[in-house]
Order: sequence, then C-alpha cells, then structure tokens
Amino acid sequence: MSLLALAMPAGPSGFGYSSTAEQVTAGLDLTGRRYLVTGCNSGLGAETMRVLCLRGATVLGAARTLDKAQAACDAAPGLAVPLACELSEPASAAACVAACIDKLDTQGAALDAIICNAGIMALQKRKVKHGLELQFLTNHVGHFILVTGLLDSLASKGRVVVLSSAAHKQAPNQGIRFDDLACQSWYSPWGAYGQSKLANLLFVRQLAGRLAGSGKVALAVHPGVIATSLTRHLKPLAVA
Repeated sequence: MSLLALAMPAGPSGFGYSSTAEQVTAGLDLTGRRYLVTGCNSGLGAETMRVLCLRGATVLGAARTLDKAQAACDAAPGLAVPLACELSEPASAAACVAACIDKLDTQGAALDAIICNAGIMALQKRKVKHGLELQFLTNHVGHFILVTGLLDSLASKGRVVVLSSAAHKQAPNQGIRFDDLACQSWYSPWGAYGQSKLANLLFVRQLAGRLAGSGKVALAVHPGVIATSLTRHLKPLAVA
C-alpha cells in the first residue's frame, strides 16, 4: 500500500484507495453466481478470484496455461474451475470460449460477469505476433474474441468488466494507428501499451451502447498503480 493511498480520504461509499476487496465485499453473498476472470494466477486476477470464491461464487479462472490456471484454482478458497486462455493466440481464446460455454451448459447456468483482467505492459522491445504488436494483440484482441464469443452466455443482468488504464492517454495523438498495428514505424513501450488501453476503452464504449436497454452492462475500470507482476518489464524507479 502506498503513502498516497493512506493519505486519500474515503469516498462517498466509505471506501478509499486503501480499502481491500474483502472490506468492500463484506456481507455479500454470491452463492450461485458465476464469474470468468482472466489472468487468475497472479496479481489482481488472483485476488479477484480469491475474494469472489470467498463470498460463495463459482469462478472460471483463466490463465495462459491450464497448469497455471489449475494451480491458482486449487489455491482458491471455494469452487474455481481452471481454463487455459493464451490471449495472444486467437485459437486459444476461441477454445476458451468453447470450453467456458461447455461448462456453463453442463451446469445449466450463465455468467454473471466476465472480468477481463489479464494483460502485459510496457514491453521494452517491440514484439510482433500474427502481424500485430503483442500488447495490442494480448490486451485488446484476445479479450475482444473472448467477450464477443461469450455475450450470449451472459446473464440477463450480467456485466462485462475490462481493466483499462489511465495510460490510454499515452496512445498516439491520432488515436489507434490502424495503418501500422505492428508498430513498425513508431514503437515505444508506453505508446503501444497506451494504444492497447485506448482500444479497451473504445471497445467497452461501443459494447455498452449495444447492450443499452438489455439489462446487461459493460464497464471499464482503472485499477490504479499496484505493485503486481504486470510491472515486471519496468525499471524499479517507475514503480517506486
């Protein structure tokens, strides 16, 4: 917890930057609810899954490999079902959709929320996969495939929650560079990350419009600066 968090006053809800997930969900009974969480094996994804399970929910925990997802789900304090989802591989994201639908159909249930948490940030060197810069592919395209494939499995009052970032402000001035999604001519670690986060925001905005009036909602949230493995590509000073 940072000194800034300690200094911040609580908001109208009574919660502030220093509030924990357990405090925010105290007294909440999520028995019978089902949630899909990507990146369940570390950082915010692991804590999200832990507290949802603690409150009685069933969590479909997705990680890059089934082994990582299984280990994370085994450690959860409740019912958690592992799924493999390598977001930088469209075929893996599509397979995760199919596996998720299969498990839901078996249970005769729907998803109460899809929580798009997984991501990579500020890669110091440009990486390209399937013709796309890796952060854009992982953070946006992978989640786009996952969410759009599962919309019909979303409960009548279900939510799509995408973890975005204030770093969207560091995207190129002209917005998403559709003319060069491989970032061949302009790559910078934060510029490319910002572009992927801008794509998250634009996707959620469009999806929210499509869902308007249906009872379902789409939300983008900025989680703040938190010392998780997401910062592994940063120099120590950047996360101090």
